[in-house]
Amino acid sequence: MSLLSPLWLIALIILPLYLWGARRYRWHRQAWMMVSVFFLILSLTRPVLSEKPISVEESGSDVILAVDVSYSMRATDIAPNRLEAAKKALSEIVRSDSRDRFAVMAHTTSAIVLSPLTKDTELLEYLFASLDESQIITKGTEVMSALELARKMSHAQHPLVVLFTDGGDELSYEEEAAYAEEKGLRVCIVMLATSGGSTLPSENGSLKDEEGHIVVSSRNDAINTIAEQSGGKVIEGADAEAVREWIERERSEDFAGESTVTRYSELFYFPLVLALIAFVLAYTSVGEKVSKSLIPLLALVGISANAGLLDYPYQTLGSYAYSHGNYERSAQWYGRIDSERGRFNRAASLYKMGKYQDALAMYRTIRSEEPLFKSKVFYNMANCHIRLSEFENARTALLKSLTLSYTPQADQNLRAIAGAQEQKSLNVRKEKKDQFTSDENKPTGEGKKSKEGGGSNMQSDIASSGAGDAGKKAQADPRFSTSQGKAALSSKQYELINQRSVHETKPW
Repeated sequence: MSLLSPLWLIALIILPLYLWGARRYRWHRQAWMMVSVFFLILSLTRPVLSEKPISVEESGSDVILAVDVSYSMRATDIAPNRLEAAKKALSEIVRSDSRDRFAVMAHTTSAIVLSPLTKDTELLEYLFASLDESQIITKGTEVMSALELARKMSHAQHPLVVLFTDGGDELSYEEEAAYAEEKGLRVCIVMLATSGGSTLPSENGSLKDEEGHIVVSSRNDAINTIAEQSGGKVIEGADAEAVREWIERERSEDFAGESTVTRYSELFYFPLVLALIAFVLAYTSVGEKVSKSLIPLLALVGISANAGLLDYPYQTLGSYAYSHGNYERSAQWYGRIDSERGRFNRAASLYKMGKYQDALAMYRTIRSEEPLFKSKVFYNMANCHIRLSEFENARTALLKSLTLSYTPQADQNLRAIAGAQEQKSLNVRKEKKDQFTSDENKPTGEGKKSKEGGGSNMQSDIASSGAGDAGKKAQADPRFSTSQGKAALSSKQYELINQRSVHETKPW
């Protein structure tokens, strides 16, 4: 059993407070009320039983979301400012559309890939939240670079491109419109500016030009030519619903495949029924007669609610088997832990056994909102794809890992397979030993190297229920902290956004 909303357990603190406040009243009634509140809180945590993952066929469109991040997007004529309005709309779009694949790019005088095509909503929303406009200093917009990069990001015949922009500063976009029409791009322009425009905030008040005049940025309707000529649409303001409707209308089957879906059996109604029964007993004579059994009952419920603590023996045994090279036994022990970390550790053991397909399938069932943990999952998935000579999938997974958290190991692996082709053998230990990192998948919390070599940069630096985590303190990663209000993209990404050129084979 696992809990989908364990944060509700914090509410249990009200029980001792309630007991202290009600100590002068009839004990049996208050005891049953405490039981009722306990079960009610337990039902709110959504206890579930995991079922066997199933494969679901899916198809949809390739949608490239291009965000103008030039200095003019700080204007406040669209509240709170143009870029913040764009980020909010972007989150609403990807959150409401689970059918299509989305890619994200940022562009000023050059364009840079922030995320390749993916259906991972959590990854995309993290990207939008992490984009810090204060790090962007480029003034000026070149739309052609965004269209060219959009065409390279999708092999679809007619990919959908959504440009979030204030129109840029070009007098004519005839060349860009002709390019979009020729390359089969269907472009939707989301106009994030008004005719009256707005001043641009700076450290000294409002931004001024070289002659000392205050700069006012207003909309440039010349860019609408691109949408009109490519068969797209112009949308006024950050209207996420209008964008979603346009995507729905223009949808085509640009990709087809299968995804692994984890299903759960909800158990919340059991504690909810018990909460109602306890509430009734609190106000009846029957409850007074059986109140003596309240303490054993609470003890039993407490053990059930903390079933995760019983996973400790499996964690210990799995960690011991892994560290001694008994990966098959390690996978068996980890398989008894019903948690995301347990599945992560089981997949790591399967990887060491050479069962790369099984490990990959296990990694795909993992769901988490922790960016660092997701980065490690994508990195390990990439290693599985490399072992299977699926280099295109490996490159995509490594880009996702680097997007969430930059690590030298992921960067090194991406460089090592840059020229690798599908279905060609790649002996990581021999042919590419000088290029491809020897760091491999490993259970979280492991501190020793396994017999088959290859320590791991994938050690968990956050508290978890994975093997070997007990007794270890969480370590903060200097690149990301979940306690911060806004996580920054890597300095390399901002450097590429602000410069006037970008290396196409290494856009990150």
